[in-house]
Amino acid sequence: MKRWILMIGLTLGLWGMASAQQVEVSAKVQDDHVAVGKPFSLDLTMKVPYGYYVEWNEFATDTLSAQLDILKRGEIQRTADADSNVVVQQQLTLMTFDTGYVQVPPVGLTYAKSAENQMHMKAFTDPILLYSNTITVDTTQAFRPMVPPIEQPVSMKEVFPWILGVLLLVLAGLVIWYFVKHRKPKLDENGEPVKGPVTPPYDKAIGDLESLKQQKLWQAGKVKEYYSNLTDIAREYIEGQFKVNAVEMTTDDILQEVQELHFDEKLYGKLKDTMELSDLVKFAKYTTSPLENDNAMSDMTDFVNDSYAHYQAMKAKEEEEARQHV
Repeated sequence: MKRWILMIGLTLGLWGMASAQQVEVSAKVQDDHVAVGKPFSLDLTMKVPYGYYVEWNEFATDTLSAQLDILKRGEIQRTADADSNVVVQQQLTLMTFDTGYVQVPPVGLTYAKSAENQMHMKAFTDPILLYSNTITVDTTQAFRPMVPPIEQPVSMKEVFPWILGVLLLVLAGLVIWYFVKHRKPKLDENGEPVKGPVTPPYDKAIGDLESLKQQKLWQAGKVKEYYSNLTDIAREYIEGQFKVNAVEMTTDDILQEVQELHFDEKLYGKLKDTMELSDLVKFAKYTTSPLENDNAMSDMTDFVNDSYAHYQAMKAKEEEEARQHV
């Protein structure tokens, strides 16, 4: 009985050894002496029987070890030898910046007896011990001067794209200039050039007054800036709405022109009081009260609204009179 057990154990051991010998892996370098910072090759080979499944190491990181960097991964090649074994090979380009002894670590390559076999095994290459030398400098030789840049004549091939680019820019500029100069402006029904969209003076004034109110300038101590902006809004409104050159006029001249527009005395007084108060603040350093500041905004807003309503009424009256005379 013992003899049978011994024979079975021996048979299984020999079979296991034979199975282990069916798969071979190796890692080789051309020389075990390498130079610091100089690339060298590591050739990996795995031989398996036909039909075996090989799961090759992808070397996903840029390092093989803490001492070795992977610079390049060669193509994975699969061939067959005379005994119908499958031979898988790949060459890695490595580099080290360490000096002294450097070890190429064992590389694990995975395989199975078939692609469907869930039992995957791994075979490892033997480690390789290398010696890394620094670059030898011959100190007996004299230092050589640095070679200056070699000047090369500029060829037409290099200059042509720049010349073409400049010519195209000039041509584009001429085309744009021609069309702008000879473009016919659009004319309105009266034969006048049509201008772009312009905000009506009344709408602009109301918008500017609301914006000035939201800025809260006088509350922040900027009283002079507040009154300056307030009167600028009034000047632009009067000039745009009533065709009075108010922007270039003094306060007295503006009031004289506005008086001829025949507004009622209360409306005219609101404009007059605000404009004169503004001059006192800007030129006489008059200190206003919060109530005066609020009233100035209210009076100017009333003036814009009421004067525009007056303008609309006068315009409607003129149109009605013109229709009656037709």
